[in-house]
Amino acid sequence: MAFASLLRNGFMGIVAAVGAVVITYFIADAISGPLMAAQPGADGPQEVPLGGAVVGTVIGGVVGIVVAYISSRMRRSTPIFVLICVIGLVLYGLFAWSAADSQSTGIWLNIMHLVAAVPIVGQLTRWVSSRPAVTKATTTTVDADASTEVASADETPAD
Repeated sequence: MAFASLLRNGFMGIVAAVGAVVITYFIADAISGPLMAAQPGADGPQEVPLGGAVVGTVIGGVVGIVVAYISSRMRRSTPIFVLICVIGLVLYGLFAWSAADSQSTGIWLNIMHLVAAVPIVGQLTRWVSSRPAVTKATTTTVDADASTEVASADETPAD
């Protein structure tokens, strides 16, 4: 049941993120023109395709679901999950800046990363924080000398 709710929350975040990225992509294209970035292994900058932005958002959401599941198994799950997401977002932001052909493209790519991260991380953080806290298992010891016999009211316990 918990895994199904994780998938449901992740899916809702991904759908909202894809919608927001598509809107941001068209706004960026209308304001700044085509977003040009150097893809790994390409000869020069190429236009960032809308399909690439959508696929990247979905892949990021799936990775987020996996990270949420793993971090929910840890003692301080919510702060760990958020920290991993922030580190990932900063690293992706640095990649966007280095790949962008112009400063405006770098800004728009980072805005798209933020617009994608907010609904996904928000939904998954809500799920992670709703999970019960992980507690350390306690062990009980039984004293071998202790008697478990019960004395009746008219009997006196034996020493």
